[in-house]
Amino acid sequence: MKARKSLVATYIKIIIVIAIFAVAGYFGYQFLNKEYNQEEFETIKTDMLLIQGKTEIIEQKVEIEEEGAEYIGTKIEEKKEEPAIQNLIQNKVIDIESKDSNYYCLNNDDLKALALEEVTTNNYFIVDYKKNDVIYVDGIENKDGKTVYKLSEME
Repeated sequence: MKARKSLVATYIKIIIVIAIFAVAGYFGYQFLNKEYNQEEFETIKTDMLLIQGKTEIIEQKVEIEEEGAEYIGTKIEEKKEEPAIQNLIQNKVIDIESKDSNYYCLNNDDLKALALEEVTTNNYFIVDYKKNDVIYVDGIENKDGKTVYKLSEME
């Protein structure tokens, strides 16, 4: 009888230890996932700041009509039927009808033309040359859990 009570107590202790490890593993995973997402957010924000700096110079050169100066990228009108662009239009991130904006899509080749070889994307970035803003087409969650697309919306 004592052996049976001892065995039951051992099983209870094992279950408690497993439960503690499970809870610790869950919270550890949540913490690491949050840290990874924050690191990814900061990397994308830094990439967007680099793009913003380069495209601001191009806008200034085009505006003063410097010889050979032209916008780099593909006009958004050529890609407006793509699902990613349609998503941005529906979410009111961009307004391609606006006269106050001048949107261009930048793919990896365009980023190389801007001398930003270290910046890469699976899709593309959109730059608004007039407002000097950069848009991350895929969007990314900020620390509050809200999906943001524009550099101007990132804290």
